[in-house]
Amino acid sequence: MAIQTYATHRHQPRMTGIGFAFLMLGIVGFLIRGDGIGGHLTMGIGLFGLAGAILTLLLISRAYTTALQDRIIKLEMRMRCASLLTPAQQAVAARLTKPQIVSLRFASDAELGTLVERADREHLTGDQIKKAIANWVPDWDRT
Repeated sequence: MAIQTYATHRHQPRMTGIGFAFLMLGIVGFLIRGDGIGGHLTMGIGLFGLAGAILTLLLISRAYTTALQDRIIKLEMRMRCASLLTPAQQAVAARLTKPQIVSLRFASDAELGTLVERADREHLTGDQIKKAIANWVPDWDRT
């Protein structure tokens, strides 16, 4: 991950620009068709632009929802680790990646400390952590 500074901290939502370009393409296609120019071709361009804008909006929506949920899960796990783990285990948990932390949310309180240490020591992926959980705690709130 790149180091963030004042010069690089701004969010650059590229997908929003792509969606806007598709929307403009659709509007232009429909306006030209409204003037009776181009026939089926301009109508197709308008529909393609509109469909592209809608698809981009759906992709943005899903990406932002998942990113927000991951941030909430990280906070939840930080609070859970603070109450269940020793200070040494909390230091280990702080080194874990986001996919590792997100996967650990399914672990029971009894096995959380052991899995945190194992995930760090063995560099387990999120999927490997999930497979290692013996006492699965379901997450019914994930969208």
